[in-house]
Formats: sequence, structure tokens, C-alpha cells
Amino acid sequence: MTNATEHCITIRFQKQDCELAEKFAASQPNAEKNQQVYRNTLAVLAVNTFVKELRYETDLDAGESWHPVLRMFHNVADLVLPGIGKIECCPVILGETAISLPEVRENRIAYIAVGFAEPFDKVKLLGFIPAGEFLDETEAISLTNLKPVEELLDYLDRIELGIPVAQVLLEEVLSDLAADDPVQARVRENLQNKSIAEIVAILNQVYRSSEQSDWGYEGGKALARIGASSGGLGGINRSLSIHQSSPVEKVSDIEEDVKAELNIIAEDLLEKLSEIWGDGDDFALS
Repeated sequence: MTNATEHCITIRFQKQDCELAEKFAASQPNAEKNQQVYRNTLAVLAVNTFVKELRYETDLDAGESWHPVLRMFHNVADLVLPGIGKIECCPVILGETAISLPEVRENRIAYIAVGFAEPFDKVKLLGFIPAGEFLDETEAISLTNLKPVEELLDYLDRIELGIPVAQVLLEEVLSDLAADDPVQARVRENLQNKSIAEIVAILNQVYRSSEQSDWGYEGGKALARIGASSGGLGGINRSLSIHQSSPVEKVSDIEEDVKAELNIIAEDLLEKLSEIWGDGDDFALS
């Protein structure tokens, strides 16, 4: 495959960018955290510049990386695109061969590798990874797996187009689920565990990589995987869900029924999304 870093984009910093990064870094408890926050801040500012050039609205102040307490206790470098989701901006130091993924991943729709080399007056956007292309347990991704950053616009367009379609269908699904049914209660918890944008991003990966006949099965697996992820603000209380089940039902039986329900929902979602995404020939990230 073509190495995305061959098509990187250089972003030069203004004096005020470096001053802001120094300000954020100065309040950190040690030198290591100081450097992390400094690079994270510049990475976000660089991606912010690029995304605004793509004519997408951004909100720096809404990011976790702009929150003084959150950035002190977490390794976060997120950029908020209102109405769409968050892009995580992952600093890569010269010589590194992979991007380290953050522990906080809620509502992320993509991860952009931002290359640093001294002096830090500019960075290179090396490429990106769409949400859904790795498991929740993945800690790092090789730079050779990055998609060309020029394709980010098409990717964001697809997510933006898919959000209102998925929103309507998921609202209908959630309204029809019975709270007192253990299977449907688990399905509800699963779907509410991630943002609409994240669900669309993950189903986009299924759409690009699977035959239409497999949409239900592969999409259901993807929805089950994101619903079972841990650490999120909307994480599932699995023990509570199990206690809600009927004594005569085995947990394994419930899980199989949940998977079957998610397969149906995923197939319905992908059929609707395919109507606005087309045949995908003009957007081949694989």
C-alpha cells in the first residue's frame, strides 16, 4: 500500500500558537507532562488550522485538551467539530514509527498523526486513521497504516451526511425498545454507549470493507464491540443488565439474542446510509 506520510501537509505556527502552548505547559506538575501538553496543544492547533481550511467549523474551547484539569490528568489532544464529533491529534516525534492512541477515546471519529521535529515552528500532518479501524484494546498504530490526510475532507463529509440519517433511525429504534425486556434493555444500553457520529464512523468502515450480504453480521459485530467498550462516560453497567434478566434465561442466551437484534439494526442502518453514500467507488480508503 502507499505510505500516507509521503503525502503529508506542513502547518507552520504563528507566534501566538507557541505562546499558548507554553502557557498550557507551564502549569503542569513535571517536565514530562510539560512536554506532553506542549506538543498536544500545538498538535491541536495545527489540525484546527487544517480543518478550518477544509471549511469545517471547530470549537477549541470545547475540547478536553483545552480544559486545565482534564489535560493535567489525561493525555488528551482533541479537536471538536460541532455537530460531528472529535478528532484526536496524536503527536509523533521524529524517528517514531507509530502513533500512541489515548486512553480517552469517547466520541472520536478520527485520529490524525502530527509529526514533530525541532525546532517546533512547524509540524507535518502525516495521515489519519478513521474510527472503527482498530479494536478498543489497540494502544498504537503503525504509521504505515495511515490514510492520506488529503482524504480527510471526503471522510468528514461522509460522517456529516450520515449523522442525521442514523439519528432518525436510531431514535425510532430506541423508542420501540421495551425497558422491561432484558434483551432489548441490553440493546438500548449498547446503542447509547457511543455517539451517533462514532456509530456512523464505525459503520462506514463496515460499508467499505464488507459485501452487502454481510452488512448485518459485520455491522452487528461492530456495534456489539463498541457497546462493550469500557471506560467511557456512557459505559454499560453489565452486572446490572445481567441482574435484570429472567432467572430462567441464561446470560449466554441473552447475549446471542442481543447480537441478533444488533445485526438487524446494523443492516437497516447501512441500507439507509448506502442511499446517501453511493457505491463507495470514489472513496476507497482500504
